[in-house]
Amino acid sequence: MLRMFRLPDFSVVVWLRKTDKFEALKTEVLHAAAIEPYESTEYQGMVDFHWSAADLHEAKRLAEALKGAARHPELVLLRIMSRVDSVDSIAIKDERRTRH
Repeated sequence: MLRMFRLPDFSVVVWLRKTDKFEALKTEVLHAAAIEPYESTEYQGMVDFHWSAADLHEAKRLAEALKGAARHPELVLLRIMSRVDSVDSIAIKDERRTRH
């Protein structure tokens, strides 16, 4: 029987701009997280990382561990994503460029 992947109720998401500082920042982020992301993709000069969290408390703890890396301009997004209707997602850093 084929099992479908189900997105977690809480995820912590980081977007890194792929510059000459990418490898060092990626190492810093992965070390700070202390767990492997469940997903990572590269698209249009960005690499994103997604970590699963069992609950909001765990997601906040993980996001707090990643806050130090958010000081870098190459870290474009640090966000707690919630799929729980009664809990809003939380943006810690969001410097995505939008087209108008």
